[in-house]
This record gives sequence, structure tokens and C-alpha cells, in this order.
Amino acid sequence: MEKKRSGLPVERGGEKGRKKANRKPNPPARGKAKRLLRLSTVVTLPALPSLLRKLAQAEGRRKGFRVEQFKLTARDGTRLSAALYVPEGEGPFPALIMVHSWMFNRWQCHLYAPYFASSGYVVLAYDCRGWGSSGGQVYCADPDHELNDLEDAIDWLTERSGLPLKEGALGVTGISYGGGHSFLVAQRDPRVRTVVPMAGWTDLAASLAPGGSVKFFWGLLLVATATWATRLNPRNPLYRWVSTLLLGRGDRREFEEDMRKRSCLHLAGECGKPMLIVGSWNDDLFEPNQMMDFYSRLQAPKMLYISNGIHGLDAAVGPRWAGKEIWELTLRWFDYWLKGEENGILEEPAVRLYRPWKKQVEAEEEWPPPGIRNHTIYLGRDEGLFKLTSKPRGRREEAVLQPRLLTPANSGPSIVRPQAMGLFVPGPRREAGGGFFSFTTSPAKRDFELLGAPRLHLRVVPRDRRAQVNALLYDVPPDDQGLPRLITYGTATLEGVEPGKEMERVVELFAADYLLPRGHRFRLTLSGSNPTFVLPVPGKGLRVVYGEGLSYLELPLRER
Repeated sequence: MEKKRSGLPVERGGEKGRKKANRKPNPPARGKAKRLLRLSTVVTLPALPSLLRKLAQAEGRRKGFRVEQFKLTARDGTRLSAALYVPEGEGPFPALIMVHSWMFNRWQCHLYAPYFASSGYVVLAYDCRGWGSSGGQVYCADPDHELNDLEDAIDWLTERSGLPLKEGALGVTGISYGGGHSFLVAQRDPRVRTVVPMAGWTDLAASLAPGGSVKFFWGLLLVATATWATRLNPRNPLYRWVSTLLLGRGDRREFEEDMRKRSCLHLAGECGKPMLIVGSWNDDLFEPNQMMDFYSRLQAPKMLYISNGIHGLDAAVGPRWAGKEIWELTLRWFDYWLKGEENGILEEPAVRLYRPWKKQVEAEEEWPPPGIRNHTIYLGRDEGLFKLTSKPRGRREEAVLQPRLLTPANSGPSIVRPQAMGLFVPGPRREAGGGFFSFTTSPAKRDFELLGAPRLHLRVVPRDRRAQVNALLYDVPPDDQGLPRLITYGTATLEGVEPGKEMERVVELFAADYLLPRGHRFRLTLSGSNPTFVLPVPGKGLRVVYGEGLSYLELPLRER
């Protein structure tokens, strides 16, 4: 017997009834509310594109541009959903094509397109094949599919749109997947005047499997989020790559060719397109190394901007918050190359780097910056301890490095890097343990800035046909007051090697900007596995050869 009072069901029965009436909703009720919320979210998802379209049109009316929706037909007949932003006025207008990120669609570009449309640019964004409401299936920036589609979009915009476009004033930009497209189309289409790739790749093989080690968590995320885009076609190249990398099946040479034709680092010296390249220190999918390498090889007017966030995040938020400076610089870059505005951007320092130890962006004249020198330190044993020294120490020795699934010597969480949020990844206090051992310098006599990518030249003797070595560089505080702090890390997997045959392997660690204060020490920890980042390789491991200058570490340092 119940009656309603104040909206709550109350059971008669004195004190017992009042206690029941005052109880909070029980867990099943909260669970039901959560399920209802999830269901309502799923139900409203199909309406999201329509909502975003209406928001775009409303913003256009306020800021002086219109938004049109249409279907773009690719050369193979695939229908691609597209959005066109057209500014008010008679023109002629410079034009931009924006390519969205992996697992998103053209409406991601609504975060950025109005910023340019309201500044007098025609902007075209479209759903890449397989994504959004476009037809076909994803082939991951294949020259015969996605890059053909991008060129077809250029054809339509410049030849069939009927818009008054400024001749020779076309730019391309995008983040992540779109950044990769931007790099690739610059090598391919002469109609593109300039590009601004953000958080893109230049070497796809190194992005998915750096040093031959497979990025397990990133790989899982990329494949899982592409299930719709692949249409679950078992012959889709993504599944073939998974089979090759994880199971060792298929033609390895075919995989390498797939990677090469989707990469452009090897062609950087031949590219004459002006570029503003945007990356991030804490992007552990498309690390800053390959962007800096491409930048160094590029023979054209260029700028480099390295932020601090995780993969693509700083630019992805648009021309506000963390992305404000990036997009303002991008607008000025396009204004110079596409509008012909003499805004002085090429007279400014070409490199801008976020300094995590200062928590601010600072300019450098070039890359590598002035004052950076490679300091070589050698792995050896001195007075019974593993040391890193400026001169070779000790006789030749070997130490066994075996993989351990659980090891304190790891690079911490992948995808969402703690350093991007101002946190640090602690290292083991001990110099050696199960599956790892370390070499440490003497205390620094002055402040040193590590700026760039350290390179480890390691002599090893494999004990199996497959083996893995991971290098982690730490900052050790004076007198071990506190835990070591991870600076950077790298990995390499040896495949098909002859057990017992000595060889040299170069491990490039990921580029970083870090200040080592006076009195602190560098520590190089070698680990047989790094399961938070790459797929471990089971087996007997390898022997590391040190002493007599046989193994050494190059650190790009600048005195402060």
C-alpha cells in the first residue's frame, strides 16, 4: 500500500516507512538511468549530421558565408558526401580543401572551415571514402583510391564548381589522417600551391611499427574504429596489415610496398611546395621525429610548429584554446601564399617549439636550433657499476637482456601521454631488475637542454631469431631524492636474425625538449619489453655488448 508524497513513493509503517522514504535511489535505478542515457545518445547520433549542418548554416548567416551540401562523384563512381563553404562577395577567392581525421567525417572541419570562410576563402570538406555518409571503403590514403579522390575534389572545385576562384591559389590542410593526405598530395598535384599538414605522417611504417616493434594499443584502436569504414571486408588492406604485423602471415614485401606508397619522407628532397608543418612532442602515433626529418630535407620555404598535446589534440580543438596560435599562424601562412598578402611571416623565426619546462612556446631560427651539439657518451663498467661516460671505459663485456611481460621499466600509458598534462612517468628506483638494467652518467655540472632525438648505437648478440630491445632515458635527481623521470624512449625489434651473431642496431629515441638541471644525471635503461607501448617479443632475448666504445648514446644537448 503506497501513496505519493513530494514525488516519492512512501510506504506506511511509521519509522520504518520514513527510513525507506529517505533512502537514495538504489543502484538498479541508477543503472537504468545510465542505460536510458546511452540509448538516447545512440538514438540521437543519426540526427547529429543534420544538427551540425544547421549550426554551420546559422554560423554562415552570422559571419558572411553560405554552406552547401552535395555529393561528389569520384572517378571510379564512388559517391562522396561534401560540404562547401562560400564567402559573400564577387571574388576571385582563394580556396582550401580540408581533409578530416581518422574515424571522423567532414563535420569535424566545421570547427575550422568557418574561420577561413569568414576570411574570404572558399573551403571544401568531404567525407573520405568509407567514412561518414560516403560510399566505398577505406584504403588508408591509397594513391589509387583516397589520393585519387582528393585530386577529383580538386578537379571539381577548380573546373566544375562555377565559383570565381583565384588562379593558382589552392591550399590543403588536415589533422592526423588529413595531415597525411596533405603531405602526400603536395608531392603529387601541381595545382596545390601550399599545404599545412597537422599531426600527419611522413613514414607510415615507422608510425605503426617503429624500429619493427608493433604499436599494439594504437593498432587496436585504429582497426577497431575503422570497422564501419572497411565494411568488414576481410580483403581490406587494414586486415592484411594486421595479419602481417601480428601473425607474420602474408607477403612482407607487399606490406612494405603498401607502406612506402603511402609515405613521402623518401621524397621530401624532391618536394618544392611551401609547408607549415605542425606536430607535437607527446604524439606517440605520428611522433615528431618524422616531421622534423621531413622538415630538414624539404627544399622549399617552410615553418615548423611543435606543440605539447597528445596526438592531434592541440590543433583539433580549432582556433580557440590550445589551438588558437596554431590556426592563427595557419591563416597567416595561407594569406601569404594564396592571397599574396605581405604579412612578414617569412621574416619571422621558422621554428616554434613548446618548451614543457617553461610551459610556453618559443621561437628558434632553424632546425636543428643553434647551439645544439651531439654529445657522445659510452656504455661501460667502471668500479663495478654500469656507467655512461664521455670516454670509453672498461673492457668488452656482455649482459643478458630478457623480456618480462611486467616490468617497471616502461614508457607509461600510450595514446594519452601523462606528459601532455604536465605529469611525469616514473622509472624504477633500482638500476637493474627482472628484464632491465641501466647505465648512468655522473651528475651534470651545469643545466643542459636536451632538444631533438637521441640515438643509441647498440652492439647486440641475439639469442633467438626474434628479439626486442627498448631504450628509456631518465632524469635521476641528486642523491636519488625521488623517482627517476622519463625523458624519452625508443624501441627496436630484430627479425630473422642469426642467433649468436653479433650485430649493431641503431635505436632512435623520440624527439623531446627537456631541461636536465645541474646535479641531475641521465640514466639509460635497457628493457627487454615495453608492453605499455609495443607488443612484446617472447623468447630468449639478447646479449648487450658494452665497453671499449662498442655501444654508445648520442644526446643532442645545449648548455643553459
